[in-house]
Amino acid sequence: MTSNGVPPGTDEQAPSAQTQRNLLGDENHKSFRRKLGSLAIILLLVNLGVGLFAREQQRTLIDYATSIYDKSFASTSQHLQQPGEPDAGAMLRARDDVAALAHRSDLSLLITIMTSILLAGLALISLDRLVTSVNLSRAQFSAALEGMPHGLCMLDRNLRLLVCNSKFAAMYGLDGAHIKLGTPLQTILEHQVATNACPADAESFMKESFASLSEQSFGTTEHQFRDGRIISVTSAPLSTGGAVAIHMDLTRRRKAEKEIEFLACHDALTGLANRVQHREFIENRLAQLTQGASFTILCLDLDHFKNVNDTLGHTYGDALLRAAAERLRTLVRDTDLIARTGGDEFSIVQTNTPRHLAAAASLAERIIAAMRTPFDLGDHQVVVGASVGIAIAPCDGTKLDQIMKNADMALYRAKSDGRGTYHFFEAEMDTKAQERRLLELALREAIVSGEFELEYQPIVNLAQNRISGFEALLRWNHPTRGRMPPQEFIALAEDTGLIIPIGEWVLRSACAEAATWPNDLRVAVNVSPLQFRNKNTAARIASILSASGLSPNRLELEITEAVLLRNDDATRNELHEIRSLGVRISMDDFGTGYSSLNYLRSFPFDKIKIDQSFVHDLTDNPDSIAIIRAVAALGKSFSMVTTVEGVETLEQLEQMRAEGCTEVQGFACSKPVPSARIAAVLEEFGKLAKAAA
Repeated sequence: MTSNGVPPGTDEQAPSAQTQRNLLGDENHKSFRRKLGSLAIILLLVNLGVGLFAREQQRTLIDYATSIYDKSFASTSQHLQQPGEPDAGAMLRARDDVAALAHRSDLSLLITIMTSILLAGLALISLDRLVTSVNLSRAQFSAALEGMPHGLCMLDRNLRLLVCNSKFAAMYGLDGAHIKLGTPLQTILEHQVATNACPADAESFMKESFASLSEQSFGTTEHQFRDGRIISVTSAPLSTGGAVAIHMDLTRRRKAEKEIEFLACHDALTGLANRVQHREFIENRLAQLTQGASFTILCLDLDHFKNVNDTLGHTYGDALLRAAAERLRTLVRDTDLIARTGGDEFSIVQTNTPRHLAAAASLAERIIAAMRTPFDLGDHQVVVGASVGIAIAPCDGTKLDQIMKNADMALYRAKSDGRGTYHFFEAEMDTKAQERRLLELALREAIVSGEFELEYQPIVNLAQNRISGFEALLRWNHPTRGRMPPQEFIALAEDTGLIIPIGEWVLRSACAEAATWPNDLRVAVNVSPLQFRNKNTAARIASILSASGLSPNRLELEITEAVLLRNDDATRNELHEIRSLGVRISMDDFGTGYSSLNYLRSFPFDKIKIDQSFVHDLTDNPDSIAIIRAVAALGKSFSMVTTVEGVETLEQLEQMRAEGCTEVQGFACSKPVPSARIAAVLEEFGKLAKAAA
């Protein structure tokens, strides 16, 4: 078949032109008008000839009569009038009457001829207008017929073709010979069968076609053709006998309907069941549960999927989701259902498993193993993983929302346990989930009610033996739980996105406070990776600095390598724009990630902050001091300041000084203090520095 549905080798233009000729009959109409005009002219000439001949005969007769009168009058004038004979005057009057009669006859005949000519002309004009009107009507009918989006054919009472349009001819690959006036329906159908423009059962198709067009009633039949097309034929009887049929190609419509029906209950990207079908499936299983029966729901998501999306882009992210879906299909039975319920979230409903606990655990292990295997995505190989949460009905719930919530809580526990594992739902998870929800509500209220405050911990320059700045540390004064350190709520704030308004409040408050300090003191503020999702971070920081009056070189932003995990130009450009303001950028928690050295090359940090875990392990792990020494040397080679966190004793402080670290921070110098205590801390540290000197 060609792209427009015409069988190969069919000349589509020829049927169209032939059909036009059959419909309009232009040549026949022109010939008819010529013959009509010729006939009218001939009739006029005959009428004129007959009239002239009659006039000539009449004139001959009158002339003959006049000559007789003239002879009679001459003869009479030679002889004396005899009594009883007509006198000469009477004869002259009779002759004049004959002449007058001849004149009137000529005039009447002329009028008759002229009237005949006028009437013939009017008749000719009327006939011409009638023919023109008929032609116009036929042209309009033809235009309407050819403008139809479907094929149409009209048959007489003997099922012979009266008229059809070009779409009908093209639909079945009919050439000029098959659409002539009077072509039997049998011939058209036989051609369709010969060219495979018919259903698989050709015999039944022909019988149905004859029956539908023979019956004097409306009807619609739909056929699936051998070439895949779906054709609908709607027939209606004609008042004069015969029928008219409209042929519609429904292939695209039926395909679109199937696609819409499929997409209504399937995920467009992976072809798996979507949330709608997933919910219906579970509801049906819950309704069909019998005594002792059960089924299992396994909720899973891909570990580190977001990193793939952020670093490689959504195209590779979509390819990963499709590949993961294919692997999941190989792990389940036909009776199970796999659904994609979110971005990188999937759910499997496992049914008909006698030993449901063991079967669920076995499937979860196979899922984790399958997802751990590297994915080849064209020119990239991606390693992710999966965490799985398991809930069993009816033990863990008899309602859809309840059992889905429990499976999600089990998934959350699996992710909290380090990812790459599975966890069954336990009742205590619900209690913890409720507590987390209450904490989230309280956190939202804290933003509105102003329950946050900042404390500041000194950062000491070892070479100069002075406080070079303070790090702003967030505290939450919970109305019932009291003072809460950030480790108890920051993770929740990041999960819910509340870290963005909280982080902006911290930045504004810290800058406003630091503006009141001596000009040689800096303030360090931690910035969450989520705050860099908005592309106007640099503009917001500039606005905050302007509003607070703090010099940009006195602000130090501490970021973790998570900010750079996306490895995109937009983030790096944002950091460069912030640094161009004069703001200093520090790499926080250095040494705890897996690729921090690469990030030191990708961005010119002003400072490296060595994580406090290395200081805490100095006694138990001798390698920690080697790491601190190496990082200090690395910072020196990069012309970066190195700050060690978590220094709690004077011994540790002196050890950091000996290893070449630039700054220290920790309880050995001072605990975090409220802003009101900063002046006192500066004074006390100054006295201690003088005493030590």
